Amino acid sequence: MAGFSKRQQFLFWIVAAVLATTGLITIVAREHQPVPARHALYVIGDPEKGAALFFGAKHCSICHSVNGSGGRVAPDLSGIHPGTPAMGWLATVLWNHAPGMWRQMRGNQNPRLNQEEMAHILAFLYQAGTAERPGDAAAGKRVFAAKGCARCHSLGADGGHLAPDLSQAASAGDAGAWMRAMWNHAQAMVGPITREMGSWPQFRGEEMNDLIAYAGRTRGAAAAGGNLLRASADRGWQVFQAKCMPCHSVRATGGHVGPELGPDHDLPHTPAQFAAVLWNHAPAMLAHAPSPAAWTPTLEGDEIADVLTFLVSLRYFEPTGSPFLGERVFTERGCARCHGAKAEGTHEGPKLRAGAETFTTVSLATALWSHGPAMRARAERLGIEWPILEPSDIGDLISFLNDPGRQK
Repeated sequence: MAGFSKRQQFLFWIVAAVLATTGLITIVAREHQPVPARHALYVIGDPEKGAALFFGAKHCSICHSVNGSGGRVAPDLSGIHPGTPAMGWLATVLWNHAPGMWRQMRGNQNPRLNQEEMAHILAFLYQAGTAERPGDAAAGKRVFAAKGCARCHSLGADGGHLAPDLSQAASAGDAGAWMRAMWNHAQAMVGPITREMGSWPQFRGEEMNDLIAYAGRTRGAAAAGGNLLRASADRGWQVFQAKCMPCHSVRATGGHVGPELGPDHDLPHTPAQFAAVLWNHAPAMLAHAPSPAAWTPTLEGDEIADVLTFLVSLRYFEPTGSPFLGERVFTERGCARCHGAKAEGTHEGPKLRAGAETFTTVSLATALWSHGPAMRARAERLGIEWPILEPSDIGDLISFLNDPGRQK
């Protein structure tokens, strides 16, 4: 600075201050700009909004029921264990059964669904599969005795008084309460129960669900199936990272003390079955935990329901596929006959190549549902059988339709 005049030094510091201020403003602006929408890693759509559409504006419940609520013309759509990938499975079920549904409508207008509405309804139908079927209270009473629960716990007038009355957990019909109890209290119970009974009791099949039904009946409450529609996969992912990932991984990210819990690990979908898994594996988790504090982080409130929803939703990923296999599926399923070998369109059917927006399972399912009646009429005119799709077809078809290289 020695070679600068006082005026030049003054101007230099003004310029430097302006540059520094500009840089600071840029950094702050970048820190506070909206985060770009990321590709959803779990359930796409809002199950609660889907339920409102299903039972309300779209009138799906006139024919279909969910967990016994709704019409009896068509099958109950709950309690279904979807194939993998779940979104592809749901889309193919909708497509494959569409002609029968349209016939049942007897000319009534096909309810219109935009992509957002389709996403909500698919999410609702998928998450409705986590609802528990009512258990058998009489069988649950036998389970309560056979598994040794009655030695310490009471249920109404039955059982001992060394541990809390189990009917408290079922009194509100809260599925999360049972899962939370199975997790939070198992560590303290492993030692005493194993010493008293010689082994850790295991729950199989519907035994846990039956026990919940028995516990609920002793208090005159509904069985603890609970309503998990308000559970959040997003919150569950946050809880999983904070409390479960030190031991478990998802898609190779996380700890390796316990098993990988990604989409290829077929975990139970329902609260009672999930509670049984937590209970059955408690001794192994305790034995392999790096420290007593690490093995059972306490889960509060709805956290256990959120974690279950997150784990279940991992099987709901947008499917991946091959454009080469997709081209073959497109031909073998008969789509090319109307839409052209490269989906370029013919006089019988429009071009199906993705434009500015790429296809997803939701947008493809929406298009199939919206244009299905016209496609069915054209297929009947041409003597073409309605194509039956497999869940794995969806990912391949989407990859084919989205691949610009297959247009040539």
